[in-house]
Amino acid sequence: MFGMSPSFRIKLVAAMMLVVIGVTGSTLYVAQDRMKAAHERLSEVQFREQVRLFNSMREARLERIREKCLELVGSVRVAAALEEEDLELLYKLSEDELFPVLRGRPSPGGRQNLGGLRPGGMRQARLIRFIDTEGEELPPPARMRRGPGGQYMFASDEMRQAFEQVAKTMEAEGVEQKIGYIERVMRDRSTIMEVIVTKVILAAEDEYMGALVLGFPITDGLEQAMKRFSDIRSGVWVNGELYTETIDELVIPDLKQAVGRAIAQRDARSGVLSMAIGGAPHKVFFQQMNDSEFLPAYQVAVYSMAGALADQKALRAKIVAFGAVVLMGALGISLVVSHGFTGPIHALVKGTHSIQSGDFAVRLPVRHRDEIGQLTESFNEMAEGLAQKEKYQAVLDMVADKAVAEQLMSGSTSLGGELRDVSVLFCDIRGFTAMTQDMSPTDVISLMNDHFTVLTNIVYEHDGVVDKFVGDLIMGVFGAPRSYGNDAYNAARCCLRMIQDRTKLNETAEQPIHMGIGLASGEAVAGCMGSKDRLNYTVMGARVNLASRLCSVAGIDETVIDHNTYEKLKNYVEVEPIPELRVKGFDAPVRAYKLLGIRSLREDAQSGSPTDA
Repeated sequence: MFGMSPSFRIKLVAAMMLVVIGVTGSTLYVAQDRMKAAHERLSEVQFREQVRLFNSMREARLERIREKCLELVGSVRVAAALEEEDLELLYKLSEDELFPVLRGRPSPGGRQNLGGLRPGGMRQARLIRFIDTEGEELPPPARMRRGPGGQYMFASDEMRQAFEQVAKTMEAEGVEQKIGYIERVMRDRSTIMEVIVTKVILAAEDEYMGALVLGFPITDGLEQAMKRFSDIRSGVWVNGELYTETIDELVIPDLKQAVGRAIAQRDARSGVLSMAIGGAPHKVFFQQMNDSEFLPAYQVAVYSMAGALADQKALRAKIVAFGAVVLMGALGISLVVSHGFTGPIHALVKGTHSIQSGDFAVRLPVRHRDEIGQLTESFNEMAEGLAQKEKYQAVLDMVADKAVAEQLMSGSTSLGGELRDVSVLFCDIRGFTAMTQDMSPTDVISLMNDHFTVLTNIVYEHDGVVDKFVGDLIMGVFGAPRSYGNDAYNAARCCLRMIQDRTKLNETAEQPIHMGIGLASGEAVAGCMGSKDRLNYTVMGARVNLASRLCSVAGIDETVIDHNTYEKLKNYVEVEPIPELRVKGFDAPVRAYKLLGIRSLREDAQSGSPTDA
């Protein structure tokens, strides 16, 4: 006892420590993972909301400008000047009509919004041009190029191609306006402009004359205004360059390369990247802003995960501290509890040894009402149950077939049923009612017990099992629950032996008994069937039903077998065919035979014939 107690205590303490450490570690992992996921979801939601807000403010600021452009191109004088290529008049009319746009003047009633920007106001245009139906630039006269409309000119082939494609698309699709982004280079410095292209139509003839191009710088204070309300820093990525007012210039080179690679590799309209910036992890979101003939522009947002890391570190410290306190408490509790376990457990071990030696009368005292006390009570109940099992085993051998009882006790028989290839015989007494009507119940029972004892022994001698007794009928099964490889042969010999032995007994019996036997072979479901409270091992199926029907048609002291049995034994048996039978439950006529005799396997082997049965 002294040697076992410390070992048990050590195991219990170690188990408790492992549980506490495991729970603490799992809690720490899950908490950190969920916190990280929550921060990532929050950053993505903020980015989506920022994009939505950016687009809504952008649309609000562009709405008035688009209206002014539509008013201008709707002027008959502008269409006429464009048709006559009177560029001086064309640009003079444009400057007069778009003066608030060119100078960035607020419209009447413009209200304040984020950062002092006016969604109802005007953005100052940095580019005004007209293009013809082929997308070619119609430059203003040289003396007018000093104004806002004359600061830039179409210089690159890419821009010419873009406007050429826009002109063709607007004419083909019948759209009035298009919005996109173009790259402009001035004094070795590139900039991105947001342009509004408005189609000019000669109203009288509904003829496409060209288009007005109005451009604005893409960075105009909107990002700075939004910076006050969000931790996300944003910019616009176009053609490999990142244009931003809020992102640190030191990280722009790495950031624009990472976004460019992601867009090129995935050919994606949106995505999420993880990268280190300034030694801290960041999430980078990007989403395409336009879908037109112009350069694709992407809204890019950078969100620092430093706050998430700080929160995770603080949470980790709290969980570890709490886990250490719980660990020490668990150590003390496990030492106290383990001390109370050793005595009862030792008694249980001693009692188990008594059970192993066959002493089912052993009982242990129950000193406590805790789990150990319940375990002791269960042990006593187990000992009593084992004693009862010994008694039940003896009774079971009397009321059930021994082979079935053995397999049921060992658990090798499938209680749910299994498909087996079996041979089934039914044997009942002919004229039983007339024979026993004048006999007393005691004499009837005595007669049947003597009769069934003889038949049961014959079944056992031929490796079969007795399935059941039903009145004056006995049912035997060969091939279940155990197959001996020649089950049909054993069943056929059993039938002939039953008739042979019954005939001998009739010579000296006070009450002669005559029988009829039916035998069928094939697949059947075998298993324990019945209710949840009472089960019976049996076989069921079409071949079982057929054996019962053949028993009914068999004559006095005759055995009738089905065609399946005959096919299995045709090299060994002597039969007499009988007319095809119309059997209840079978659609087709049934072929059957009277079994007259059977050769032994030993004789067949000596004759050199095959012996597979």
